[in-house]
Parts: sequence; structure tokens; C-alpha cells
Amino acid sequence: MSGDDGVLKIDDGMCTSSCTWNHFYNYLSSSSSSSSNVSSTKITTVYEWEKTLYPLFSYVLTSILFIQRPSRHRMLILMNDIFTPRNLREALLRVLLDYLNLGGVLLVNGGCFGSIQYLLEGMNLSISPTTTTRQPKASLVIDIGTNEARIAVSAPGSSFLVETYQVVSAGYQAFLRRALTLYQEEVKEEEDNDAKDWCTNATFEDVNAIVEAWIIATNNDQSSSSSTTTISVEIPSLMKQANEQSESSESASNTVQQLSVLPLVEAFHQVYLDYSQTTSLTYAILSSVLASPIDLRKAALQNVVLIGGGAVALRSFGKGLKVELEKAIKTACGVSIDNETNNTKEEEEKKEDDLKVSSIARGRFQSLRAAVDSSLHHDNDEHSGVHIKYPDPFAPDLAHWLSGSIMGKLRLSNEDWIHSDSSSSSGSGRGERLRR
Repeated sequence: MSGDDGVLKIDDGMCTSSCTWNHFYNYLSSSSSSSSNVSSTKITTVYEWEKTLYPLFSYVLTSILFIQRPSRHRMLILMNDIFTPRNLREALLRVLLDYLNLGGVLLVNGGCFGSIQYLLEGMNLSISPTTTTRQPKASLVIDIGTNEARIAVSAPGSSFLVETYQVVSAGYQAFLRRALTLYQEEVKEEEDNDAKDWCTNATFEDVNAIVEAWIIATNNDQSSSSSTTTISVEIPSLMKQANEQSESSESASNTVQQLSVLPLVEAFHQVYLDYSQTTSLTYAILSSVLASPIDLRKAALQNVVLIGGGAVALRSFGKGLKVELEKAIKTACGVSIDNETNNTKEEEEKKEDDLKVSSIARGRFQSLRAAVDSSLHHDNDEHSGVHIKYPDPFAPDLAHWLSGSIMGKLRLSNEDWIHSDSSSSSGSGRGERLRR
């Protein structure tokens, strides 16, 4: 949950749905065309935040959770903002404790990063699932959501290192948006009117169908997936249009399009792998590692955990999201890819020349080469180099809720919980707690 410019945005963390509440008591789905009509008036006062929060949490408690006696329940809220606005926090506590009469509230800044350590401590971060290792000195957590990707270094004994917290527009929808833009640019140069009509009215659902078709094609034919440049996709928007035409007795248009996968691959590279772009995921990952203490950098790169719905959606994209990110990190740090032929290296060098990567970009993350290059380690450490994995056996898109649930269970008696009886009606007690 995050609040920006007077609009409260709530994401389910699984890339399946999100919603927006504005200060006119309206619930707006992200898939609704009315979501663009959200008022841009900035909320600045506690009273305005109360008008936004009260109908939201009243709806959650009564219509979703069906809670009849809120005083018997406690609520843990993961706030994506590290430094939540004071007026928002004060209004949130007033609504939950005074108006809705909840038994207790625990506000966790940093979203899932504030609670993820509780989940990591129960994971086996060894490469081999049959062997276990002691808890590492640090872990790098990558949360790819619907609109954004967040990165932070987590160390035992603390939730996460605030100075390593990075946020970039590299969510799954950001990838779909970039892919759609590239498809539209490609179609402008073609003479196919049907393709132009499709791209003009294309939606994220259409691009998502292309992504799923490409993943299925690569999984079905691993041997020739690298040479496949076009795929046949049934476009959802064209299917809806064909259904409408059939109902009106008009000739239905063709719903299957033969599309190139190059815009899709290029969009994936730009959003996630291009270390020369400050908005890419790889750039944010390495920037987060550089911001961590020098003695934790090697351990953080050796224990990278992917969570979030975007990480699930792209898990099998290309050679796999974790494989692609590992290669991108090594390339950014100046490490040659192991087990590659000379022809492949020449192709990669040619691709980098085409991208015109500057010398500054090439040298920006060279200081991490010793931590990334496994050939420089002689301690027979199975985790040497970069190692990215999913939080198996836990579902990556449920990591937010699992870690929050574990945190709430283990900290039921912790003094960080704020109770209605611990705050005076004048608000002085609550104000004192807000300053903690």
C-alpha cells in the first residue's frame, strides 16, 4: 500500500489485480477505464486522509473479511513507503483504532522488505535442495510487482538496509507497456492495415497473450526457440471484436496474428537487462549492492531471491528470468559468460556495440567484478559468483502475505503494536508513538 498525490494505491502483490481509492470514496479498478479519472488533488491534511481511509477499511472489514467484532482482531499493514507521511499514519491509526475499533495495529514501513527476513530465515538458500547451509550474512531481495520493482539488501537481525532500497518502473505492466510501444512503432513502417488497426486499439491483455504464447513456444521447442522470430497469437481484443461482429451478423475479422517476437525480446532487454539505463532492473540491482556495506556485497549477490507476481509471470521468459538476470549482472560487471562459444561472444560484443554502451556505463559496476566472477574464488564455495533463485517451496507471488503473517504471529506481544487503549483521546500518546 502506498499513498501518492492524494491517491491510495493498493496492489495484491500477485500481478492479478490492483485498485485505487481516491478521496471521493470511490473504488476504482486498475482495469477500468474510469481509473484515469482519479482526482489529482493532493491530500495534505489528516481529515482528508480520514475521508479516504475510512470507507476503504470499512469495506475490507465488513465486505471482505466479514468481521463482526473488530476489537478482537489486530491488523498488520505493510507500507511500501519507507518514510510514510505523518498525516497518513495519524489518520490511519485514528480510522482503525478510534472509528473502526480494531484491537491493535502494526505498521511496517518498506512493504514486504520489512517482514521478508522472517521468511528468509526459514528458507534453504543452498543451490542443492538436498543440502542445507547456515543463514547467509546477507540476501538481496528483488520484488517485481505490477507497476514497479523494488530491491533491497536484507541482513539477519534487521528487516532491511534502508540505504540499499531501490524502486524502478520495471514491473510486469511496465514491460507490457514498453512491448506495446515497440509493436506500435514496428507497425507504422508496415503496409498491413489489419496490423495497424490491431496495434492502435491494443491493450495490455493483448501483449500479455503474446508473452504467454512466446513462453509456450520456447518451452515446447527448446532446440529451435532461439531461432524462432515469429509466432501465431490469438489476440483477445480481436476476439471480442469478432464476437460483437458475429452478434450483429457482420463478417468476423481474423483473430489470429502472425507477430514478430523481436519487439518483445527488445522490451525485455530494455526494462530488465540493459545496465546502461538507470531505469532497468539490472542497474537497480547493482546500485543496491553498491549501496550496501562492502563486507555484505559478496553474500548479497550469492543469495538473490526473486519474489512478486512479475517474477512469476516472467519465470520462463527466454532462457528464464533468473538466468537472464545472472548473465546481465555478469556482463555489467565485466565478467565473461562461462560455457559460451566464441561465436556467441562475438555476437554479444556486436550487440553491445549496436547498443552503443558508453565507457562510463561499462565501468560503473566494475568494482563488483571480484564478487561476481566465480573463477576468482578458490574456496570451493558452491555459492560463488551470482546465484538467483525463487523462494521455493513458498510461492513467490505470496511471499508478501506469508512473511507478513509470520511476522504478525511472532510479534503478537511486541511493544511495536499500537493499541487503542494505549493512546489517549487527545492523541498525545499516539503522537508520541508516531515519532518512534
